[in-house]
Amino acid sequence: MSTIKSNKFLKNLYRYLDNQRNQGIYVIQIFNAAGSRYFEMPRSYAKRKNDALEAERQYVKNRSLTAEIKSSFPNPINLDGLAAFIDRNLPNNKLAACMAEFGIPSGAEQDKTNFAHALAAQFSLFVTTPADDIDNAVWEMYQTLLLGQPISVDDISGPRYAGDDILVEFGGRSHEADCYEIIHHEWKLQNRGTCEWHDRKLVLVNQTEIHPRPIKTVIPVPDTRPGEFTKIATDIDARGFEGNFDCKWEMQDADGEDCFPNKRWDFNIRIHVAFNAMAGGEERG
Repeated sequence: MSTIKSNKFLKNLYRYLDNQRNQGIYVIQIFNAAGSRYFEMPRSYAKRKNDALEAERQYVKNRSLTAEIKSSFPNPINLDGLAAFIDRNLPNNKLAACMAEFGIPSGAEQDKTNFAHALAAQFSLFVTTPADDIDNAVWEMYQTLLLGQPISVDDISGPRYAGDDILVEFGGRSHEADCYEIIHHEWKLQNRGTCEWHDRKLVLVNQTEIHPRPIKTVIPVPDTRPGEFTKIATDIDARGFEGNFDCKWEMQDADGEDCFPNKRWDFNIRIHVAFNAMAGGEERG
């Protein structure tokens, strides 16, 4: 998964939206749509020019969202308001190019409403995450929405513990597997917050809904201090069932509470299982 900064996100999105007079007004409208009144639209049209809105437009150019600006948004942000703003101003003839800009594969279904909600949810992560260079989860959230699974309040709220943050590095979050294959998956985790991780675990939360069976459905996470990396892994048995499966994982604390409800996509694994007669499945089955 790639990472993206808030100014890069805003700059990339600006390129595809119609009805935007300039970058300064665009930033005000984005912030207002998401529920922040840190910047207000000037009453005078003479003051709505870029040279009069230099402070605002910096958040498209090269400035990260400050802690003060993040705190100006409600928790959670006005997700529907921001999604509606994006949907309303993203023309259909620019949809495919905008989707590609944010990492959506070219063959994916084009659904502007769900894509706008995925973009809005991505913006919410900039607001709730202490760091500014964060995972670009637009594709994962878009797929979730296409499956008919709405984005909940927990998904766009902050982490359970103030100051907690995580970066999940993947060698790949998707696997192609034979029906009788054992898949090895590894997560590389960085504690990017200010809280030390102690007595945590990664837990598979949808075992009853999928056929693949991880050898370990509860994986202890080593104690990890801020800034440190750690690795955990499990093997997953495809178990002879064809299909597409999402293995959904949570990092939980000692009480079984989800530490990162706003990052439920980051730990998930997608597995496409297909029968391969050359792989010796008949002998094993």
